[in-house]
Amino acid sequence: MYKFVVLLAVIAAVSADLHRVPIYKHENFVKTHENVLAELSMLSSRYNAFLGTSRSVEEQLSNNMNMQYYGKITIGTPAQDFVVLFDSGSSNLWVPSNTCSTTNTACQDHNQYDSSASTTYVSNGESFSIAYGTGSLTGFLSTDTVTVEGLSIVGQTFGEAVNEPGTTFVNSNFDGIFGMAYESIAVDSVVPPFYNMYSQGLVDADVFSFYLARDGSATDGGELIFGGSDSTYYTGDLTYVPVSEQGYWQFTMDSASIDGNSMCDSCQAIADTGTSLIVAPSSAYTYFNEYIGGSANSDGQYFVDCSTVSELPDLSFVIGGTTFNLSPSDYIVGVQNDGETYCMSSITYLGTDFWILGDVFIGRYYTEFDLGNNRVGFAPVA
Repeated sequence: MYKFVVLLAVIAAVSADLHRVPIYKHENFVKTHENVLAELSMLSSRYNAFLGTSRSVEEQLSNNMNMQYYGKITIGTPAQDFVVLFDSGSSNLWVPSNTCSTTNTACQDHNQYDSSASTTYVSNGESFSIAYGTGSLTGFLSTDTVTVEGLSIVGQTFGEAVNEPGTTFVNSNFDGIFGMAYESIAVDSVVPPFYNMYSQGLVDADVFSFYLARDGSATDGGELIFGGSDSTYYTGDLTYVPVSEQGYWQFTMDSASIDGNSMCDSCQAIADTGTSLIVAPSSAYTYFNEYIGGSANSDGQYFVDCSTVSELPDLSFVIGGTTFNLSPSDYIVGVQNDGETYCMSSITYLGTDFWILGDVFIGRYYTEFDLGNNRVGFAPVA
């Protein structure tokens, strides 16, 4: 009986260390062909230049049609609320500025940061610019307290966006982006928020992990865990692979195949929570989509007959010696156009010679980003 009581006490202590973020409501939108093109435009520019019982905290995510995962942060004192995309494929934090143009729809339709309303604001003023396919997101840098579910990062520098290009962010369900890749690719060499979170002792381990609920709703999309991983969200052990280049979360993938047919061996891949689809090199993209009987539209996206989806083979990735399969229900996504739903292949092409494993993969496989040991870990979602 004594051992049982001790065990319960240990379990309670571990659970207490995991800060659970309250679920909140955020309206879904229907994923359309235009949404896909906007995302591809943003991703194309992003990757164009790339040719124990430790204390942790969890951030509740919302799920937008299994395509976008986002959560709440605050900036300033008193707190100003923002919804951000937690993005392992970039390294800067930015939100719209209240000084943005009144004609910029994307900025005006989202929450805006007002530095004059914050007692902890520190002026910086250096200009910043992030290139996207439809133009450049421009603005200037500011410094303030950034809080993520009770963890207050003091003196965090971030971008105040005064111009958001085209229609890329107009219909997004998030205000800005919270970059979580390596500092080496941060615009203007700004220290990313998670680096400061760890250096200020807000978490015990420089590790964060994602559980993306593919069957979740707008009010329950999963969790981002700062400071560790939650083994209740996955089965078995995490398979770790070393980061091969410290910029994006890049690693060497043993192979990728469809129905036993190899599409790459010892290829480079990136784990990116800011990508909803899976990006493949040219030859693999064409081979895969033709193999499943897909037909390409004018934008290069492949579609299949929805009645055949259940008969398609699995897509297999071997990472760190472990096989990670995606079923056709995973890699075929529903897209609406003119009121009709079509079945689109999530394997797309952006001109890269490496793979980008986005939410289609991370939704099936719990993903840990271990900054301290420069490695990425994967395990099947429970």
